[in-house]
Amino acid sequence: MEARRAQQACKSYLTKINGGYQGSHALFRSQVLTFWSKYGLKPNKMWYDLYCFKDGAYDPRYIPEDLYWRKIYPALNKTTFRHAYTDKCFYKHLFPYLKQPRTILRNSNHCFYDGAGKIIDLNKAKSILASEKSFVIKPAIYSGEGVDIFFYDRDDNKDIDFHNLLNSYGTNYIVQEVASQHEILASIHPNSLNTIRIISILFQGKVHISSAILRMGVAGSRLDNVSAGGIACPIEPDGRLKGEAINRQSERITSHPGGAVFREIKIPSYGRVVDAICRAHLDIPHFRILGWDFSIDEMGQPVLIEYNGAPGMNQISCGPLFGDLTEAVLDTIFLNKSEFN
Repeated sequence: MEARRAQQACKSYLTKINGGYQGSHALFRSQVLTFWSKYGLKPNKMWYDLYCFKDGAYDPRYIPEDLYWRKIYPALNKTTFRHAYTDKCFYKHLFPYLKQPRTILRNSNHCFYDGAGKIIDLNKAKSILASEKSFVIKPAIYSGEGVDIFFYDRDDNKDIDFHNLLNSYGTNYIVQEVASQHEILASIHPNSLNTIRIISILFQGKVHISSAILRMGVAGSRLDNVSAGGIACPIEPDGRLKGEAINRQSERITSHPGGAVFREIKIPSYGRVVDAICRAHLDIPHFRILGWDFSIDEMGQPVLIEYNGAPGMNQISCGPLFGDLTEAVLDTIFLNKSEFN
């Protein structure tokens, strides 16, 4: 399903950018197909017209997204563990050393728990929500791309029925405080929690950072996902934003609609986010490739918002998924070579 969806998205994206790179078939055969031939694979040219558009030259290290979902992702990550290990209700157990938004309430398999982990009934759950001035509720097992996330504020939702709200989520959801953010990130777009998305790879006994982007909301939206209308800008290793970001229309822009110029922004405590990921990823080796979403609070502390056991690749913004590790990773998957050779 993900592979088919990716193919359609690629075709749609290429339409928006007038076909992309459109390098010659001769160059594609010599520079890309030759590279992949030792793995017995023949990727579709459209992927490289998409990924190589911004650089104007073919780079065979890019991973076609349909190949990623069909072959590479299931070889690196235990897909049967995904839902259990990425259940937001259990982040505190997995990562007790990472700062996280305060949990107000959670529901797992139709069982209610308060913020301290004590099991409670529905009436108590409703009274807890009624006592809060604001909160965010979202599915615990899947809430990708901002799906089914609801923000509550007592001043704006005076007539809300908490019983109906909880019923609408059924089971497996979490209610948390609305996280605050550092003034630098808030200055870009204060209405959304602007998060750092980092892809990490556990390979050869080390955690490698594949890519990093800052996701920002626009036009007063509470969500920062590009699919929800947001903007994504690559982050340099020193925490500075690159000069260009991508919006939902696949346009490359140098400043936020609110006025912030990307190249002038440096993410506070970015190194601490990377350090936190390098520690945490070692604790869940069932997933060799992970996506992490962090915010930075008002005091400059990294805050884990969520992590994704089936992340995308950020290749359009940030370059080849595995970078200089590409051949070593592919050799372990397709040629059964040891990663420690």
